[in-house]
Amino acid sequence: MNTKEVIKPAVVLLIIASVAAAALGAVQSITAEPIKIQEEQTRAASMKAVMPDASNFEEITDVELTGSLTAIYKADNGGFVVTAAPGGFGGAVDTMVGIDAEGVITGLRVTKHAETPGLGAKATEPDFYEQFTGKSGTLAVTKDGGEIVPITSSTITSRAVASGANEALEWFAANGGAY
Repeated sequence: MNTKEVIKPAVVLLIIASVAAAALGAVQSITAEPIKIQEEQTRAASMKAVMPDASNFEEITDVELTGSLTAIYKADNGGFVVTAAPGGFGGAVDTMVGIDAEGVITGLRVTKHAETPGLGAKATEPDFYEQFTGKSGTLAVTKDGGEIVPITSSTITSRAVASGANEALEWFAANGGAY
């Protein structure tokens, strides 16, 4: 086999790979901003859903996030929106919790997850997440002596959501008055 027979296919492959990489980079740069805008709109809608009496939210950046907490936002009505990502069955279960000035949950939403469709994914349904509204203190599923009815066959996911709510409530109890 001569050198030309070896080099020519390698050069062709290099050119094809370079063109594909350039195309992928171009698509990423074109779609990055619309994706960011969509994510911000989704986050804003979720915040409004968990804290309906507020119209403006400001992220608190000078706070130490512990456990699975991912962000804290102060609402213009004196409450807070706390996000957490506790571990569920299929990975992190991103949870957003609204807490009023008295430390009572005003709403909860699961904003992102990789749970089993038809089972753990039911954490995004009102029948499950509305159980948290109006609650305070330490929350647990009924199997653990609490009052949150877990999703059938998805106790791990249900516990993860309760854990995220508990971490949010614990943060509020320790820090809410400081902001």
